[in-house]
Amino acid sequence: MTDTLIPEGFRKLDVTDDFVGLIGPLWFKVEGEKMRIGLPLEKRHGNPMGWAHGGLLVTVADMVMGVGSGHATGIRWPHPTVSLSTEFVRGARLGQWLEGTARIARRTVNFCFASCDLVCGGEIVLVATGVFKVPDVAKIPEAMRARALAKWEP
Repeated sequence: MTDTLIPEGFRKLDVTDDFVGLIGPLWFKVEGEKMRIGLPLEKRHGNPMGWAHGGLLVTVADMVMGVGSGHATGIRWPHPTVSLSTEFVRGARLGQWLEGTARIARRTVNFCFASCDLVCGGEIVLVATGVFKVPDVAKIPEAMRARALAKWEP
């Protein structure tokens, strides 16, 4: 059932993070400078009230902005979260598609300042802002560096 919720053109986001693996897979679609990231909301994502768990929403927002920072910098390597602020707007219904796109407000040599809205069922369910550390390319293991610097395929 959840496969029918994934919009056309989305592909699995390859992440090695075991924690994110517990909620995922996450799905992505590159559209020029933007990267859309989403997740079909399943029963396992729910809280006791039958809505998506708040912790899940915060995790997805963190990933949207972190991966979006990587897309903006051209470095496909974790951009660790320095700070994260979220506000819940409304509940996200299970059985629907949840999606967000990072907006990079400012980028320095060391940091990306990002925000995103998570949308579910055509409504904003969470707004978030965060600061993400730009990784030092020289510290990426040499065997992984070429992949980390490869372009995202649309």
